[in-house]
Amino acid sequence: MVFKYIIPIVLVSFCLTASTCMRESDLDAHLFGTTWLHANEEDTDETKIYRPNTYHFPPSRGRTGFSLDADGTFRLFAIAPTDGLEEHIGKWEMVNKNIMRVTFVEKEAEDFQLELISVTADLLKVKLMPASR
Repeated sequence: MVFKYIIPIVLVSFCLTASTCMRESDLDAHLFGTTWLHANEEDTDETKIYRPNTYHFPPSRGRTGFSLDADGTFRLFAIAPTDGLEEHIGKWEMVNKNIMRVTFVEKEAEDFQLELISVTADLLKVKLMPASR
């Protein structure tokens, strides 16, 4: 009698575990090729929230953001003095599984690190940290 419940429980457990584990290919698929804009109204004290530029954001006086290319190029979008966006080009590299270091050659923007907390197709949670020297 007990055995008839074991298989469904094991299957449900396996599905839940598989859906919460992120493979590196999933990380690549979600991060690259997307322009991530800061959803500052969703931030917490600990995390910064970014959403794809296709997301339906509430009205704002401008949004900063970034995009990543698989070749290591990092594009930072900052609010320009004329209220548009200005792009700063840098490089990104993974320090470990969850920490990304971003550096800028021209130094028009400060280097920093991102701790990737959660990545899905429509939500990116990160912790911003100063660049380690």
